[in-house]
Amino acid sequence: MKNLGRLTTKLSIVPLLIGVFSSAALGADDFCWKSSYGRGVGTIPTEAGDGRVTIGALSYSQCPANTTRVGFDCHSVCPSGMRDDGLFCRATEYGRGAGYPWKFGDKAFSLDGARARCAAENPQGCEQNGAIIYPKCRTGYSAFGSNICRPNQPDCSALGLNPGIDLSCAKKVIIGDPKPLVCKPNLQGDAGLCYSACRTNYEGIGPVCWGQCPTGYVACGAGCASSAKFCAEVTANQVMSTLSLAANIASLGSSGGASAAVNSAQGAGKVAKMVNTLKTSWTAVKATKEFKAIENTAEGISFAMRMNKVANANNEEEMLRAMAGFDPTGISQVISAYGRRVCDAPK
Repeated sequence: MKNLGRLTTKLSIVPLLIGVFSSAALGADDFCWKSSYGRGVGTIPTEAGDGRVTIGALSYSQCPANTTRVGFDCHSVCPSGMRDDGLFCRATEYGRGAGYPWKFGDKAFSLDGARARCAAENPQGCEQNGAIIYPKCRTGYSAFGSNICRPNQPDCSALGLNPGIDLSCAKKVIIGDPKPLVCKPNLQGDAGLCYSACRTNYEGIGPVCWGQCPTGYVACGAGCASSAKFCAEVTANQVMSTLSLAANIASLGSSGGASAAVNSAQGAGKVAKMVNTLKTSWTAVKATKEFKAIENTAEGISFAMRMNKVANANNEEEMLRAMAGFDPTGISQVISAYGRRVCDAPK
């Protein structure tokens, strides 16, 4: 542990050539990482919410009155006396039996006996069709053929149905409105998962609760800076120090290694890729609001000049040497850029 501490101290004082303003070095209190804590692994939402019903992994609105659920949709319920034919409701015919014919014992060539038997069993009355007596059809029905009672044409609109064909009315169909399930009331949703609520003055992002910045500080990604200027400086340091370390590793970690890497086909490919990545990253840093806030200051101009010189190096080896500076591994840059204190926990 003692040797590690000495190594860290030694590396942390090595001058950085990438991402450091020569005229305004960061103080210990200029930047801190937001206080944070984990709130566990998220769980899948299980609640329908708002009086909705769960079907599979989604929720749907409840079906209104006089409708019933069919799959994901709501269909009309057929009124009493109508037959359910899937997407239609049909006013059904009914048979009035075989009727009352003449039989032995009746007066010859007379249907008076058949009529009397029909009247005794059918108080609504009877009527003759051909040589047979039949009960009269119920109100709303009329005789169709000899022994069929056919209903009158239904008023589909009055029955709450859509127009149809013949004695059928089309059902009204309400298409389902699927929505994702939601979290239980005591949980918070984030990116499709449910988490425990964060403590006061903490904001949940995924499985982590992040504290607010101290008074007088501005939010700077996962950290807090004393000003937009220092936020830009820290952001640049972190981006470029990581790239510098990666570049040195790709180039075998030293000036001599850089030369050897550039002179090999495989190494040259790695270095060329890192050059392009560096240039792209520097372009991205220049576009950030943090950099623009200090772009026209002495520190910003100095920093831009340094970075433009690195990004416009004549060859890969020159770039790697400029990035590595006096630290052949680039480790000190990463330690300096990321080795900041944690902000005080919010009250």
